[in-house]
Amino acid sequence: MKSVEFIKAETKKVLLEILPNVNPETLSDESNIFSLGLGSVDAMMLLDKLENTFDIKFLNSEINLDVFENLASLIKLIQKKSSNSPFSEN
Repeated sequence: MKSVEFIKAETKKVLLEILPNVNPETLSDESNIFSLGLGSVDAMMLLDKLENTFDIKFLNSEINLDVFENLASLIKLIQKKSSNSPFSEN
């Protein structure tokens, strides 16, 4: 299982690739991602990059606005998915 620190660092890295105008020092776990400029197309790109980065597959039922609320919510979902086998239905 991947450590929380690894998941956080990689998720932040991917998010900053999607939102290059965001200052990494000001991106906290609780920063509202949409207020930083994440749009719907960016959100889909983010999901794709996270799936590839962590070798996981998000289910449609797991994708909602709460997941994109902030970095912490993304990390929580990725941690849950990473604790299962790749492409798990859990």
